[in-house]
Amino acid sequence: MNNTTAKKITSTEQLQELFRQAQAKKTPVSLYRKGQPGGIALDFSEWNAIEAFDIDNLMVIVPPGILLKELNAIAAAKGLRFIPADTPAYENLSIGEWAYQGCPNPSAWKYGAGKHFLLGGNYVLPNGDTTPVGGSCIKNVTGYDFTRYLTGGYADLAAGVRYIIKLMPQPACRKRYDITVPALANAIELINYLHSRPVPPAWLFWVDETVGSRLFRQTHQGQRVLFELDGNQAEVIDYAKEVDAYLAAANSRPAAEPATIPALSGLEANTDIFWLLDELKVPYTAMDTFAANTVKTISETGIAGGLFGQLADGKIHLCLNCKKEASKTVIAALQAEACKLGGAVSGKYNRLYGPQMCSPLTALELAFKQRIDPQQIFNQGVVSQ
Repeated sequence: MNNTTAKKITSTEQLQELFRQAQAKKTPVSLYRKGQPGGIALDFSEWNAIEAFDIDNLMVIVPPGILLKELNAIAAAKGLRFIPADTPAYENLSIGEWAYQGCPNPSAWKYGAGKHFLLGGNYVLPNGDTTPVGGSCIKNVTGYDFTRYLTGGYADLAAGVRYIIKLMPQPACRKRYDITVPALANAIELINYLHSRPVPPAWLFWVDETVGSRLFRQTHQGQRVLFELDGNQAEVIDYAKEVDAYLAAANSRPAAEPATIPALSGLEANTDIFWLLDELKVPYTAMDTFAANTVKTISETGIAGGLFGQLADGKIHLCLNCKKEASKTVIAALQAEACKLGGAVSGKYNRLYGPQMCSPLTALELAFKQRIDPQQIFNQGVVSQ
């Protein structure tokens, strides 16, 4: 039994006082993570009222508890959108969880990394102090980028309480595709074609046959590729004609049961199947080799599994038919393989499940953590070793 106490927080001052008392009593405090027995689990879900909406400057200021889908619905009513929430993938995350997870963005191919939509905000440090970071315009983030430092995925350095979010106008036209192709090589050929166009799709999502059957709960054959074109009407119509001609000549067909990007934010809570998102980054040109080696690696362990993700910009997710405790050998091998092929790993797996990361920034992070969290109360001891 965990025996943590849930504490609803609805103001900065309330959180400051809680942190100060927790430091004095050495009480563990957790946020967006499983906490320690006898500790406090912070709940920001009721801290969700928009603070300010600046339509002229395409900006909104929000607290940590508002859900991405709620924010996007409010923005849409004003003719705007929050790009990282413009697909269902992370719509059930709160803005605080989204920032804590490193600002994932399924539309990064066209619109850039999710962190570019977080201009700044306010954080409460575990010692009870507050700090503003960034600002309401891009020029305010010159110099040391403290916003990204505190928002680094699963950094556990501070609790975000106010976020300045960049919005964009709704597109005049969208056209979505949902196709299947026989092999990964065909999907890579499609991406090569799309890369050759002046403007990329808004997003592209790929799943292999194994993962497709789980995510879409349909009988799945072949590799599945979903993508969307967006922009002004004439632009999208002309682009779609070219894409349609390419797909007609290629070995592709419409999916038997159309779908869209599935909600990904709840997958990692599954205790029977191990899902790992936002850990592996592999150049799409090397994905044939990486996928083949992945199949070999997991088959040698007797574990079934598959790959999926934002193939065009190399962000690859993993599904293993096992509990997380059995995943360590496979993950270590895939991390090494990704780096060997010119890719990278985010470090998320090591932060959440161990072993302790060791990088040039580790010493800096630990020193900073010791200064702002002298009793080591915040999200400590929650990593599964």
